Amino acid sequence: MSADALAKLWARSQQEPYRRKMGIEVLDIQPGYAKVAMRFSPELCNIFGMMHGGAVFSLLDEAFQLACNAHGEVAVALQLNINYLAPAQADARVLAEAKEINATRKTALYDCRVWQEDGRSLAAGQALAYRKGRPLPLDEQGNLV
Repeated sequence: MSADALAKLWARSQQEPYRRKMGIEVLDIQPGYAKVAMRFSPELCNIFGMMHGGAVFSLLDEAFQLACNAHGEVAVALQLNINYLAPAQADARVLAEAKEINATRKTALYDCRVWQEDGRSLAAGQALAYRKGRPLPLDEQGNLV
């Protein structure tokens, strides 16, 4: 992927409304890899006061979305599974990453994990992307064209 296409994806990620609403910070995007983070805040609690599983899933899905689209071609999720390992601690900084482990012309498989900044594992999963074979529809500012 060209540096220009990667810059467009980065710019697009900064415009994404859901990412902003969830408080997700993009830390790194490379072809086949992405790392993101968010702070566990009271707004993300489930009925038991723990970080909602949907918030953990969203963080993992954001890393996956960026990693599979960082090749400069449109890629969409076919499947994503997650195994919850432990709850996040209050006010913890939670990170997620997705790493490509296999890619074909049409699909790509990703190993994903979520952990606290102190290294405590919170979740792990795998994700499968469908690669559409067409360039990302983004202009220089990351706007959809």
